[in-house]
Amino acid sequence: MAYKQVVFADRMVGLTVQDGLVRLDLAVNAGQVKDKDEQVKQRLEITSQLVIPLEAFVAAVGMQQRLVKELAEKQKARRAVKAPEAEAKS
Repeated sequence: MAYKQVVFADRMVGLTVQDGLVRLDLAVNAGQVKDKDEQVKQRLEITSQLVIPLEAFVAAVGMQQRLVKELAEKQKARRAVKAPEAEAKS
């Protein structure tokens, strides 16, 4: 059985293309810091880099777009179901 490594990231913080390879920098939340205006900001720390051929990256973006569309449709369907329930309670 092949070994599968799971990588968690809170954000993708960098994206570059070089020589037909896409490099994605993945980061996790690493605590809070204050900026020069004393505003609290979340600090991100790069923990991993995914390197993928450009063709595979384009295919992955297409998969993500389909997933986002599917999620939006499910959310719309949920709202349509909840709307009559809310009107009935009024």
